[in-house]
Amino acid sequence: MILHQKQKNIVKSKARFKVVRAGRRSGKSTLEIEDMLFFAMAKGDRNVFYIAPTQRQARSIIWEALKSRLAGIGEINESRLEVKVPTRDGKHSYIFIAGWENRENFRGMKAHKEVFDEVDTMKNFFIGWQEIFRPALTDTGGCATFIGTPKAENPNLRRLEKMAETDTDYEVFHFTTNDNPHIPPEELVKARQELDPDTYKQEFLAEYLDNAGSLFRYDYLIDVFTNTVEKKGEKYLLVDVAGDGDDKSIFSFWEDLEEYRREEFKGLNTEGVINKIIEYASQDKIPYSHIAVDGIGEGSGVATNSRLNGIVNYKGSFSAIKTDEDITRLPNVGYTKEVPLVSEYRNLRSQCLFTLASRVNAHKIASRVGGEFREKIIEELSTYQDASKGDGKTYATPKDDIKALIGRSPDHSDTWIMRMYFEVVAKISTVHNPEVHSKLQDQFRRNENDFTLNSSR
Repeated sequence: MILHQKQKNIVKSKARFKVVRAGRRSGKSTLEIEDMLFFAMAKGDRNVFYIAPTQRQARSIIWEALKSRLAGIGEINESRLEVKVPTRDGKHSYIFIAGWENRENFRGMKAHKEVFDEVDTMKNFFIGWQEIFRPALTDTGGCATFIGTPKAENPNLRRLEKMAETDTDYEVFHFTTNDNPHIPPEELVKARQELDPDTYKQEFLAEYLDNAGSLFRYDYLIDVFTNTVEKKGEKYLLVDVAGDGDDKSIFSFWEDLEEYRREEFKGLNTEGVINKIIEYASQDKIPYSHIAVDGIGEGSGVATNSRLNGIVNYKGSFSAIKTDEDITRLPNVGYTKEVPLVSEYRNLRSQCLFTLASRVNAHKIASRVGGEFREKIIEELSTYQDASKGDGKTYATPKDDIKALIGRSPDHSDTWIMRMYFEVVAKISTVHNPEVHSKLQDQFRRNENDFTLNSSR
């Protein structure tokens, strides 16, 4: 195979982890077949993993091309999508082909080289990478290649490129469809004419497109886990109580706007959650007025328990808290005895979500949690959109829609959203107009009474 220059740069690189962002029909899959075969056959007893987004894609895109390139060399296992190939030293190596949905089959195996194709279409990619595939390289000192065309909805390549900014084990490569000399120029001209500019940029030029409706800037969301924020020592505890099935109760601990710890429990009943809250409040010196529990469903029995008097019974479906003066009224004009208060949000959840987005996008949120917790928070929050319907009320993507998109309930980011309740309420103490201040206090008390009234129904 004759490589074009951009392909040669990738093959010659000594980087352990290669991130390849490439346009459609640019030769990325063909390159990986050659690279895998060369690596596997250079030395015996090597394991090479090739992971496509789905098993069906693995078979239709790579498997047939791989067999064709081998031209009868090696032992083919059609049912398992495995190839045993001879090596230069008279031994054998193995190439395993699979879909991302079958990633659990690789848990506990050792790998010398891993290839992930179309990374931006793999859900929960970083959880699988950290729990299954990265450990598989530990004993062997193996390498990995991450390759694909960027997608705004699931920006794993973008995340990997950001990691490469500080980790010298990574190197980033970018080439376009135009870089493939085997594509007829007239086809590229036709594609540019027929496709809308954004599609052409993403699919052929492999450029990132910002998700225009996204509430959270993706790079800034990643930064949360390395941010440093000013702290005054105020502590908070947010609790999302497990529902039925595989849900887990989540306890999120904050010092001001930094999450410093997170605990997760499965099978904890109402009494168990209450006892944990009492224990943690004492242990971490968290006042009950700084504790919020999601009072929907199973959480209602916790939030209204007499042993926890003073905690906040958070319900995102309630009306947003009115914290702003009506901007259509002129200040210091005495044509009304009433000081109108407004909120542009459809409900409290949307108000808290947009507040959280404003803090994240200003680098004013930090978190010290890592691993699976971090990856789930990033995945959940990066999915939220501005879903306003033009009725004058700002609205965020409903929770049920997020659940449908990611295949699970976004419980981990719910605690972050709940944390913003206290930020919204804090505006009461920053309003200097005495009349507005008084109205805000009245409204806050009404919200608290609504929480209690609705919970008792």
